Amino acid sequence: MSLSTVSTATAVEEQELILLPPAYYQRIADFIGIWSFKAAIAFGSRLHRVFTRRPKHLLKPEVKAYPIRPLLKNRIFRPRGSENKRLPLYLDLHGGGWAVADPETDDEFCSFLAQNFNSIVVSVNYRKSPSYKFPYAVNDVVAITDAVLTDESLDIDSSRVAMGGFSSGGNLAFAACQNKLIKDRIHALVGLYPVLDLAESSEDKLSHRPKEAGKDILKSSVNFLARAYVPYGTNRKDPLLSPIYAQREDLPASVYLVGAEYDMLCHEANRMAEALAGIQWEREFEQNGWRQGGIKWECARAKHHAFTHIATSGSQETARVEFVRELYNRVGVWLQGEAWG
Repeated sequence: MSLSTVSTATAVEEQELILLPPAYYQRIADFIGIWSFKAAIAFGSRLHRVFTRRPKHLLKPEVKAYPIRPLLKNRIFRPRGSENKRLPLYLDLHGGGWAVADPETDDEFCSFLAQNFNSIVVSVNYRKSPSYKFPYAVNDVVAITDAVLTDESLDIDSSRVAMGGFSSGGNLAFAACQNKLIKDRIHALVGLYPVLDLAESSEDKLSHRPKEAGKDILKSSVNFLARAYVPYGTNRKDPLLSPIYAQREDLPASVYLVGAEYDMLCHEANRMAEALAGIQWEREFEQNGWRQGGIKWECARAKHHAFTHIATSGSQETARVEFVRELYNRVGVWLQGEAWG
C-alpha cells in the first residue's frame, strides 16, 4: 500500500501531475533564476572557505572517488583511534535543491556523528541540476552507496547501515533506498527537513505554515529549483521523485523525520511520519514529537528551513549552535538504538 492517503484523482487532476513545459517566458526566467542561484551559492561558498578557518574540532576526512562515478568526490569520516574496528555506517546526502553545494557542506554533522557515535560517515556526492535532471542524482547515490558498501578498505559492519540527508538530500535518501540494489542493505533512514512531495503545489505547502512564521526562505526559489530538477513529462507522484508515494515495504522499518516548524516542507514530513507509523503500535509522545514502533517524528519549534546550516549572530547564533548539536546528538542516540544497536 502506498504511504499517501490521497484519493484517486480525476483525469484532469492526474494530467496536472505531469510536469508540462511552461510558457517560453517562464523558461527564460527559470534559466536566469537557476544559474544565478548556482553562481551566487558557489561564489558565497568559495568566499566562506577561503576566509574562514576550518574549526579544529572537525575530523579531517578522506576524499575518495569510486570508479563507478570517477568525477564525484565523496568525504569519508572515521573516528579517531578506529583502526582495525568494524564500525557502523551512515551515508549522508547534502542539501541544495539538487542544484548546488557539495559534501563538504555537511562536515559539521558528519564529523560530529563519526566522532561521538564511533561510526564511519560517508558524505556522498551526486551530479547537480539542471545539467543532470532526475533521476541522475538518485542513480548516482545508489551507485556510490553500493561502491561504499563493497569497499573493503572501510571495514564496515554491513549489518549496521543507515542513510539520511538534509532537504533535497533527504529526498534523495528516501528515493535511493527504494532501489533493489541497496534496498535490503539500508536499515534506517533519517530525513532532516526533507522534500518528500513534489506533487503538492508550493501554494499548498505555504498554506500549512503557522501565521507567525514570517517569510519562508524557500518561497522565491522552490519552483525554479523543482523545474530545474524534474524533466518535462515526469509524473510528480513517482515515488523516486516524491517518496511520500512510495510503498511502505520499499522503505526501512526505522525512520527518523525532523521538520522545521516554520518551513513550508514541515507538513509533508509530518504526513509521511504519520503514514509510516500507521496504527500498529502504541504511540509514545516526547517533547516536540513522538515515537511509534521504529518511526520517530520531531518538530523543531520556531525554526526555519536549513536552520542547521544557516548561521545567525550573537546570542542567537550561540543558541542555534547548541540546539543543532543537541539535535545531532538525538539523531546519533536514535541510530544507536534503531540501526546500530
